[in-house]
Amino acid sequence: MFRKSIATAAVMVLLLSLLFCSAAFAKIEIKLSNQLPPSHHISKGLVVFAEKTAEYSGGEVTVRIFDSAQLFKDTEIVEALQDGLVETGLVPVNKWSGMIPAADVFEMPFVFKDFQSPKKFLDAGADKILDEEFQKKGVKNLFWVDYGYIQFFNNKRVLKTPEDFKGLTMRTFSSGDAETLRALGAAPTVMSSSEMYMALQRGTVEGATTGMPAAVSRKIHEVQKFMTMANYTTAQFTVQGNLDWWKKLSDAQKDAVLKAGLDAEAWIRQAIEESETEAENVIRGAGVEIHVLSAEERALFIEATETVRKAFAEKTGEVGKKLIEMALAVD
Repeated sequence: MFRKSIATAAVMVLLLSLLFCSAAFAKIEIKLSNQLPPSHHISKGLVVFAEKTAEYSGGEVTVRIFDSAQLFKDTEIVEALQDGLVETGLVPVNKWSGMIPAADVFEMPFVFKDFQSPKKFLDAGADKILDEEFQKKGVKNLFWVDYGYIQFFNNKRVLKTPEDFKGLTMRTFSSGDAETLRALGAAPTVMSSSEMYMALQRGTVEGATTGMPAAVSRKIHEVQKFMTMANYTTAQFTVQGNLDWWKKLSDAQKDAVLKAGLDAEAWIRQAIEESETEAENVIRGAGVEIHVLSAEERALFIEATETVRKAFAEKTGEVGKKLIEMALAVD
């Protein structure tokens, strides 16, 4: 009887060991919701993320990307992640504005200078601060996605100083960006990118704020005479995951995902720079007069928009104030 019990116990231990090993090495598939089309350079960067995740996990973790909002739109993805309806998704950071006002730091005017500035800002500690805020809302930040800088376009005059904005009616892409234009003296109108070309062509508005690649894709250079390269604000995206799902991953799986995310970040950042350069060449080739702000001119714009940054710091408390200080301290 004793031997039979020992044998039974041994079998149970063996079965438990097999089950443990099976669970430990079970392959998992991560669904990633992406609202952009497959042709977009960010979408291609997500493919890099998927490939690297498989590589670093030895094929144990795979990422399945759902492009073109097959799963969720950009207006739906935050709630979908919080509710665990999808494991991961591409999120425009400004979609967190209502719940995490400090996330709007990327839209603050004249706090970043060049393509490396957002990375330096995040590496200096902003990544950790913002991730802690996201986790309070049930979401884990996996990696950041740069989108490029926003510039000033118009068909009236060269915009070299804040005074040049007085009286201009300008399209803007968000309420936060509208505050910047008001501070400069322009009359902003929040408008979707799909409506921008027609409004500029008809003269409903005299200028617009948008990125150079977007300006080319929307043919804005056909209906505008001037562009000021100010790099005054940047759109930022991030790939995030449901926090409960994230906590269930093994340390090895987490490491593979985060390491792959760093590779994707670098790839997308390089693609953005190339895209901006190509777009600038197209805009110049179309005859648009491009003015690049000098250091002295930029200082005037920084002074003129101080009220926007101050209001942001007051609204967001210590977290927002600290983020602004960190951004401005970046070389």
